[in-house]
Amino acid sequence: MLKTISAMEARKTLGQIMNEVSLRNDEYIIERAGKPLVAVITIQEYERIKNERELARERFFETVDKVYEKTKNIPLEEIETTIEKAVEAVKNQEIEQLQSQRA
Repeated sequence: MLKTISAMEARKTLGQIMNEVSLRNDEYIIERAGKPLVAVITIQEYERIKNERELARERFFETVDKVYEKTKNIPLEEIETTIEKAVEAVKNQEIEQLQSQRA
């Protein structure tokens, strides 16, 4: 169960919060001045998030390596021109969508 508490309350009840998180799988959002500051989650959830982030990072760099291998022999000017055309095409498409929404 997700619970939100103030930082002051968290200081007073840290032991209870730790028990609720570890034993009941509760989750806490701790706020300061009414703004979310940190989350308290189980170590298992933290490890899951950490592993997902590491996998995403690995996939990103694998993709970067593949793109580099496919484009390393293409002149930089050709790549820049292709990117500029793609950006222009997306801008034009967005403009057309806005105009069709207004019509």
